[in-house]
Amino acid sequence: MVEIILRTKVVAGRWLVILAILLVLMTRPVAGQELLNCLVASVDHVPVTAFDLEVVKTFDLLPGGDAVALAAEERLNRYIDLLLVLRLTREQLQVSQEEVRAELDRLREQLGPEVLEQRCRLLGLKPEDLTSYLQDKILFEKVIGTRFNQRLYVSLKEIEDYYQQVYVPEQKAAGRTPAELVTVLDEIEARLQARRREERVKEWTGELRQRAEIVIYADCLSRIK
Repeated sequence: MVEIILRTKVVAGRWLVILAILLVLMTRPVAGQELLNCLVASVDHVPVTAFDLEVVKTFDLLPGGDAVALAAEERLNRYIDLLLVLRLTREQLQVSQEEVRAELDRLREQLGPEVLEQRCRLLGLKPEDLTSYLQDKILFEKVIGTRFNQRLYVSLKEIEDYYQQVYVPEQKAAGRTPAELVTVLDEIEARLQARRREERVKEWTGELRQRAEIVIYADCLSRIK
């Protein structure tokens, strides 16, 4: 039997929402859609459910974005990284209600009000029920922005290599004439800095994983689309 220890009010609130949704799903289908919910992982005794992964996929709330295109295992890995980072910093950094409202407004504008409402209904949620997930996203971005805010050095040779090996083929594949290197120098440097920053973040979260107690429930994971 899995021992579930909810360490924060945010996690506890989310778990109550999930339990309430489970009760609803037991009594009626949601818009003809069969929702899977099972325990897919435990991260230092904090539960991660299939429903969590469905929410962050539906509203693209994972670090790095493009959650819809990710395989279930990679989606879970990114969500675990998020939880590990927040575990260390939740008491140090705060997210205001104004920030959450602004993020929800951004999501509503990005998707359109009707689409947002529709996606929430399919999951048995109201937009306000996304609060804890939005808090996590905002807080993670704050932590990464604070910890990895230094400008990373990129050599001219790295820029030239990227231009020839990545940028030029990318532009040709898109049917465009590649711009001269001098005109896209800053763009390529920014790309390389972002990639290097992602590598640093990955190294850090890898270290956090080594110190954490992580249990993956393969049966549940295999059922997630």
